[in-house]
Amino acid sequence: MTRRLNTVGQIRDELRRLILKGAFEPGTYLSQVRLTEQLGVGRTPLREALRMLQQEGLIQAEHNKRPRLRSFDPEVIDANFAEIILLASLAAAVSVPRLTDEDINPIRDWLKQMRLASQRRDLDGWKQADEKFHTGMFMYISAPLARSLKRAYDQNKYYLRFVISRENMPWENKQHEMILDACASRNGDLAAKLLARHVAIAGISLFAEAMPESEPGRIRAAMRLLVQKPELIGQSARR
Repeated sequence: MTRRLNTVGQIRDELRRLILKGAFEPGTYLSQVRLTEQLGVGRTPLREALRMLQQEGLIQAEHNKRPRLRSFDPEVIDANFAEIILLASLAAAVSVPRLTDEDINPIRDWLKQMRLASQRRDLDGWKQADEKFHTGMFMYISAPLARSLKRAYDQNKYYLRFVISRENMPWENKQHEMILDACASRNGDLAAKLLARHVAIAGISLFAEAMPESEPGRIRAAMRLLVQKPELIGQSARR
């Protein structure tokens, strides 16, 4: 560690960063002894940081057992992606019509950064640019919706990293360009449907890659609420 972690919040943020960058395998039990040594922190603030991450959904903890990272539970993942589909589409429908030219320009710039990171195979850079791209769309939503969306996205990052780290999974495709075009035309309904489809494809790709025996029924149900042609949600992410 090059930076001393002085507060519980800093410990939580560093643990979250390590988890989301893939430093631990899904389902891994976390040793508090090893983490205190690795992070250079005390047991008491570490336990509090772990409790906070448990509330965020990144860590599971049972009584008298070591905390562990979430495993790839199909029902949990299916519900998480479905929740994001519904929340993000609502946020896009509300926010996109209110975007200004000054708001659109940074979104366009973050898409360029995503392309550059993709060419460099810079996963962390791509994920940061992708997050900024989507956050830029949601500038005009209420604080409660923003908090709910952030909570769902924070949990989803754990799964999304697995999807885009696969060798056969393209990082970039036409989906982001289509979403940007919808934002530029201030078409909130179209942006909502495109974003929902974008999230659904990522979720279905994860199921196909890691859990082919499971059916993402909640994802498909969420999409049926939003699009008139539900067969779209089964199309390949390569498209």
